[in-house]
Amino acid sequence: MEGKSIFKSENILSAIFWIICLIYPFTHNTYYVNNFTYYFIMIIFMMSLYILWGFTGIFSFGQAAFFGAGAYIYGIVSKVDPGNASLRIVGLLTAVVICFLTAAFLGMFIYYGHISSSFIGIITFCLSLVLQTFMIQTSGPEWQILGVPLGGYNGLNDIPALSIFGFSFSKVSMYFLCLVLAFVFFLVFRRMQHSRTGYILFGIRENPERSELLGYDTSLISTIVFAVGGAIAGFAGVLYASWGSYVVPGTLGTSISFIGVIIIALAGRYSISGATIVTLIYVWFTRFLASQGSSYSQIIQGLMLVLIMLFIPKGIGETVFSLGDNLIARLFGKRNSSGKKATIEQMPSQSKEVRRYANE
Repeated sequence: MEGKSIFKSENILSAIFWIICLIYPFTHNTYYVNNFTYYFIMIIFMMSLYILWGFTGIFSFGQAAFFGAGAYIYGIVSKVDPGNASLRIVGLLTAVVICFLTAAFLGMFIYYGHISSSFIGIITFCLSLVLQTFMIQTSGPEWQILGVPLGGYNGLNDIPALSIFGFSFSKVSMYFLCLVLAFVFFLVFRRMQHSRTGYILFGIRENPERSELLGYDTSLISTIVFAVGGAIAGFAGVLYASWGSYVVPGTLGTSISFIGVIIIALAGRYSISGATIVTLIYVWFTRFLASQGSSYSQIIQGLMLVLIMLFIPKGIGETVFSLGDNLIARLFGKRNSSGKKATIEQMPSQSKEVRRYANE
């Protein structure tokens, strides 16, 4: 089998992206570095939805519920004794485990109950709204968990920073922690795209009935994927609470879920590299518009989304990578096995392979 060239636009742009992220703290002051950390947290959160919608075709509007739950659980456990650093690790593990088990229970209810996929978005959307509404009304002194007041609309404040082996992560060190974690998730997902596990998930996404006929338990696999997505979102929530030192009921709301859906729709569901790069650009752009105090920021974002979906239906990431590959083929005159110049029609990279698998 002919080896695949590493000189693809996706690989080149991804390498440039991560190199820029690596050198950023050495060229900017602590204030900007600390703000940039938020982008990596959102990249990890986006991946919790990507494994659902991008890999398996599960459309969830409630990832913010697990994101906010992870943040609240970490905040509550770590505030029981703020001076005890070991409780922060306990809070991290507790948040991830509870989010995993909750998502697994909800996934069993959905997939073993054979609920139509069109209702999954509605169910997860309602979960997010219910949790947000409940947390808003917990302002009274009677609303405490482990002696920690939930704070109602004001949420939890002064949440201790994540600490591992006595080392507390804040500002620059938190930046590098989130950068490394986002990069690890990125590598794992890139590897999954071209692995047997990834092809199984792609097959369920493209044709779940045929995947069942091939002997795969789609209900079990979908439940596990849903649980893993919830755990990743909860983990991102822990990082968010540690980074910002606070969490409010709005963290559980649908606005954060919308961000993940919009990003994957913009980037395209077949490229984790595109989704990663677009996440950082989109979150930076929305925060930039908000900082300008423009009342038209949401209108601008909505108009951009509509135009991109109309004129670039494959997504920005996939389209840019396709154009880049064609440009590289023309510049370097790369030829395929038939002796003709390659036109890189293979984009999205795994899409054709998956569709062939699903239709065999």
